[in-house]
Amino acid sequence: MSIQLSCHSNCDDVLLLWQPADGQPIAQCLGYAIEVRDADHTERVEALHNLKGFAQDQPQQGQTQPSTQWPLQTNCWLSHTALIAPRVQFRATAMVGQPGSLQRGADSGWSPVIELSSRAGPSANAFFNRGMIMSQFVTRYAKQNNLTSVKALKSALTSTVGGPLMQFLCGELGKAVRGLLQQARQDASIELYCALFELDLDDLIEGLIAIGERAHVILANGSPRPGEDDENAAVAARLAGKVDLHRRMCAPRGLGHNKFVVVCKNGQPFGVWTGSTNWTLTGLHTQINNGLAVADAHLAASYLDQWHAIAQAGDAFTPALKSGNASAHGPFALGAGPSAKVWFTPQPAAHGAQVGGDIAELMALVNAAQDGILFVMFMPGQQPLDSILKRQEDGLYVRGVVSTLPMGTKADASPTYQIMTGSGYKQYQLDVIQPYGADAVGDFVSTFTRQDFLSGMGFAITHSKVIVIDPFGAHPVLVTGSHNLSASASMKNDENLLIVRDCPELARAYAVNCMSVYRHYRWPAYQHDVANAPGAGQGVQRADDGYLATSDAWQKQTVGKDRSDDLRFWLKNA
Repeated sequence: MSIQLSCHSNCDDVLLLWQPADGQPIAQCLGYAIEVRDADHTERVEALHNLKGFAQDQPQQGQTQPSTQWPLQTNCWLSHTALIAPRVQFRATAMVGQPGSLQRGADSGWSPVIELSSRAGPSANAFFNRGMIMSQFVTRYAKQNNLTSVKALKSALTSTVGGPLMQFLCGELGKAVRGLLQQARQDASIELYCALFELDLDDLIEGLIAIGERAHVILANGSPRPGEDDENAAVAARLAGKVDLHRRMCAPRGLGHNKFVVVCKNGQPFGVWTGSTNWTLTGLHTQINNGLAVADAHLAASYLDQWHAIAQAGDAFTPALKSGNASAHGPFALGAGPSAKVWFTPQPAAHGAQVGGDIAELMALVNAAQDGILFVMFMPGQQPLDSILKRQEDGLYVRGVVSTLPMGTKADASPTYQIMTGSGYKQYQLDVIQPYGADAVGDFVSTFTRQDFLSGMGFAITHSKVIVIDPFGAHPVLVTGSHNLSASASMKNDENLLIVRDCPELARAYAVNCMSVYRHYRWPAYQHDVANAPGAGQGVQRADDGYLATSDAWQKQTVGKDRSDDLRFWLKNA
């Protein structure tokens, strides 16, 4: 008997899935120990810790123990805190026996070496943050530092750029954005051409000012509130005369929604930055976002041409701007094999067409999927989301999270999110999630997801706009950019929609991120379903009573259809 272990990683996360090689439950198994070792100093081994313990141990709130003592009663784990060295290996071991006297059983052996890196293919680097404001880390940090109000929490985010809370939430994404500015500040041959929807972080503003006239900034007026016309007025006043500033006062007719940067060296474009990240406190820290840097002169030149076209349009969505967006730019070869093309918007109106060319291409890509689709979206339109949901009926593996603007009354608004599992597509509101056996997290959610939190920290939960198609297939596809994947984004806004084909490293890095976001929200959604199921509170066992099970029956209870599909998809591609 052996354990099959699959490890997948990006710059920030390692996704681990495991099961007995024969797929059968292990007698007397009370869970799994997951260990990590330094691949270059193999004597250094640590076990991942578990927050959930056996009742007989009387675990205290926040207490953890190594998974050799409190084993993980699951077949899937997402880790971004367990790395003890730049290059690591993992091992899964079945722990058998009784609580307090567990013995090692079958194991997986050590995995191939894993090196967390933003490198994702010959020309690309992918970056992600941890804008999961409900996380246990944030919960513990808030309680330990007596942050009992949204004002106090927000102050902790803004007071120290390098503080532990900001570092945790912005992850590698924050380092990359700041590194982009630092590189330009130190190298006088570099110019940045930025098209930004929002900007409010002091250190990023000062970073642009330090670059001076080599920072060419199109700054839109954001999404102004009723009675106002410029969300970025104060920032624009700070930048005026200190950078090459171009205002784009296009809202509310449409949004100047781009978040891209073209990097030029000695007057020539050589790289581009895109993704979903606004240069704001919320964009980097309290929303889930991504950033993608592509070092390709031809793709960068296409983005630079678009920057000049937008600057030329001023505050208008001119016929010339729209006509230039009528077809995709590219494809551009990214080394040997991968290629990229980009759609810019707004699209010109096409007689008789129900969707723009950008959305039509997305629908075609989705309909051609062979194996699986993963996604993270914010306020998408009917398409391509409907097409994705229909593909699950064809037997494809589909996992995703969608967040929307709040529903409910103004006095008690709650952000909503949708989960796409193997069992269907359901909507949840954050203020109904009260995880069992995790009072600290429950208290945090109930305290900080109501109106005061929403108005203070931003409405979006998942702000990324990502679709990954067939990440392990012969022709993987990644879709990302600023585009909300909706008809309104296609026809009304300044957007960019980047499609990268045949770059497996990049598609898999984004697939791991999608799964990280999915798992973060899947557990409380599952608990909500159990708590509201018929018979709940009437002697029916809850999803999680706060303690580890003391019999091996947990194995059958844990591996339902959703988890079986997860194991099948990820383990076959180990």
